[in-house]
Amino acid sequence: MNREQFGFFLKKLRTAKEHGQDVDSVVKEHENENVYFYNDSCIKKILASEKNIALTTDLINASLNLLGADRVAHPKLVNPFIPGELGYRNVEPDLLLTNEREEGYPRDRISIEVQHESNMVYRNRVVLYVSRLISNMVRKNDPPVLENLNLISFQFTDAYPWSVSRNYRHTVQLRNQEQLLYYDRQTITIVEVNKFFAHADAFADDRSRLAQWLRAIDTLNRESDFGEFANDPVFKILQSEVKLSNFSSRYLMTVDMSDFDKSMAVFSKQEQIARKMLARNMSPEEVAEVTDIPLYLVREIKKDMELAKA
Repeated sequence: MNREQFGFFLKKLRTAKEHGQDVDSVVKEHENENVYFYNDSCIKKILASEKNIALTTDLINASLNLLGADRVAHPKLVNPFIPGELGYRNVEPDLLLTNEREEGYPRDRISIEVQHESNMVYRNRVVLYVSRLISNMVRKNDPPVLENLNLISFQFTDAYPWSVSRNYRHTVQLRNQEQLLYYDRQTITIVEVNKFFAHADAFADDRSRLAQWLRAIDTLNRESDFGEFANDPVFKILQSEVKLSNFSSRYLMTVDMSDFDKSMAVFSKQEQIARKMLARNMSPEEVAEVTDIPLYLVREIKKDMELAKA
């Protein structure tokens, strides 16, 4: 299922419950279809399951472009999916892993996020996650020896417009004004999913493992012929795990936004209003007054709009 189809299915499931109907029969009706992989609850159940750790490891290495001795080898789930438990959020982000390196090397801390909505505030959210993850590395009164942090963000909006960057994978690190690397153990990896498919011709010759992953996931979401990937042992696991028959109606009924996401959704609506007002040449000061969005954020939104037009 694509995102819209999966949303319609969840609505169908809730409607059945409201009318006292058998929700298990609704799931049974669609059991041979695939869930939408990028749904928060679906991706958590698939990638945060101990039995699928090989699947998750392969995606991490593909996303971070790690090869040879640099590869993540034996990651451990910090907040694994536990069969029978409901999909409540108690750790941010949903997917968090650690990976031990050889003695003398800091271990890795790796998280995976998915973002569908189009709003510049998400960049603040990513940085917020980074700060939270860093703060959790250091115990009180201990010296601040940090682990390697990698936050992987699958985004369905362009972090960088096509006119600015023709890459769909971006590595964000601390650098100075001369683009010299200052600190290499804190990295945000942005994967622009829509850009990869919107400019498919430009990436037709891309045979990287990440490109294979994006195509495999898209094929499953579209319920298309998976023959191209059928002989890959990792993707065979993926094909099996996305089946709706693996998801109980009880678990699917818990699919919802966290309080943080709900507040982000409210802000997103305010931002959309702000964008319309700015498009009508209203001043940032006027927009801030009407929408209650801080003036500095309105100015950031305006810059974002100008960059998109470039």
